[in-house]
Amino acid sequence: MAPFPEEVDVFTAPHWRMKQLVGLYCDKLSKTNFSNNNDFRALLQSLYATFKEFKMHEQIENEYIIGLLQQRSQTIYNVHSDNKLSEMLSLFEKGLKNVKWKWKPLGMLRETV
Repeated sequence: MAPFPEEVDVFTAPHWRMKQLVGLYCDKLSKTNFSNNNDFRALLQSLYATFKEFKMHEQIENEYIIGLLQQRSQTIYNVHSDNKLSEMLSLFEKGLKNVKWKWKPLGMLRETV
């Protein structure tokens, strides 16, 4: 089996940026003079730009990252569902039924397994 490719960290940098923006606004809110129209307008414009960035971040996650995670999850699920254990057990059971036992009857063998 080929080794898995090294994981690409698609979460740290984008989510660090989102945390950075939230922290930035905690600071801006405390420093904004809401009585001053220019200060208030600047805050609103800045918030608008930031929320557009948040929306773009979510779109990228939804279009690319979530799809890759779903694909990976499906691959992992298929690895576990695509094993042939049930088929092999059935073949062993058929084989055991057809074998003539010299020492133990088949019923006794099943009890020990």
